[in-house]
Amino acid sequence: MTDIGGSRPAAQAFELVLDKADSHVAEFEVRTRSPLQKLQHFLHANPTAVPAIVLLLSVAAFGFTVGSRFLSMFNLSLIIQQVTIIGVIGAAQTLIVITAGIDLSVGAIMVLCSVIMGKLCRLQSRSLSASPRARAAACSTVRS
Repeated sequence: MTDIGGSRPAAQAFELVLDKADSHVAEFEVRTRSPLQKLQHFLHANPTAVPAIVLLLSVAAFGFTVGSRFLSMFNLSLIIQQVTIIGVIGAAQTLIVITAGIDLSVGAIMVLCSVIMGKLCRLQSRSLSASPRARAAACSTVRS
C-alpha cells in the first residue's frame, strides 16, 4: 500500500470520492435575521419585557375600543389606585416566599382589613346624614 520511497500512498476506491465532496465547515450562525427572529431573540434574552409589552398592547387595545372613556385621567387614576393595593400585598407575599417561608397570613390580613374597613365605613355612614354625598365622603376618609 505504501511506497518505501516516501511518496504518497495509493488511494483506495472509497477515498477517491472524497475529492468531490464539499470541504466547507458547517455553520450554525445565521448571518441575517428577519425582524421576527430579532424580536424572538430580544424576548428570549429579556424575559421581563414580555409583561411590559402585554401591558402596553392591552392599554392600546382598550384605548382603541373604548376610546376617550378609558384613557381619561379619572379612570387611569382609579386603575392605579386599585393596582397599588394588590402590588404592595404581592410584594410582601413575594418577600415571604423568597425567604422560604410559605406564609398565607398576608392574604388573611388583607381580608381582615377589608372587612374592618367595610364595617367602619358602614358605621360611620349611618351616623351621618342619609345623603349619598356624605356617605361617599365618610367612606373616602376611612380609606385614607
